[in-house]
Amino acid sequence: MNKQETKKYQNFTVSLALFDALPVVFFCIGMFLIASRFHNLFFFIGTILCILAGCGKVLWKILVALKKWDIQFLNKQLRILMPLGFLLVIIGLINGRNSIHFTNLIHQMMIFPTCLFFGITIIGMICMNLFAFMLDGTKAKSNWIEQITNAIAQGCFLLGVLSMLF
Repeated sequence: MNKQETKKYQNFTVSLALFDALPVVFFCIGMFLIASRFHNLFFFIGTILCILAGCGKVLWKILVALKKWDIQFLNKQLRILMPLGFLLVIIGLINGRNSIHFTNLIHQMMIFPTCLFFGITIIGMICMNLFAFMLDGTKAKSNWIEQITNAIAQGCFLLGVLSMLF
């Protein structure tokens, strides 16, 4: 990384990088809980791609914080793997629709507090999309805003899944 790139990420800390792992862990647990009950290869591969995308971004932040290494592939791969992963998850849901009782699923999602958890998840994901255009990703403050929002959203996603399953 040259001096200008080093300055661009000089405020990235190890705590920011490690906090960035929290939403990845929440998402991972939630999706694996779903995948363990919904046996569909497309869904499973999509889940793995989304998790790899999140792990790559976390690794990038760790390397920037610890070594000041800006390995752009680890940063940019999220824009490829995440959409591809979610596309495969959707294909898996469509492909396995006969094994899903959507009426029961929607009913379960509308029960309190599950509806609150998933509602917060949706609001958080809308905010994350807005942040992609409104915040400066090279600034630590912007990253903290994004990661706190993402951690709350993914934590609520996990709580929603857990409240439906147990």
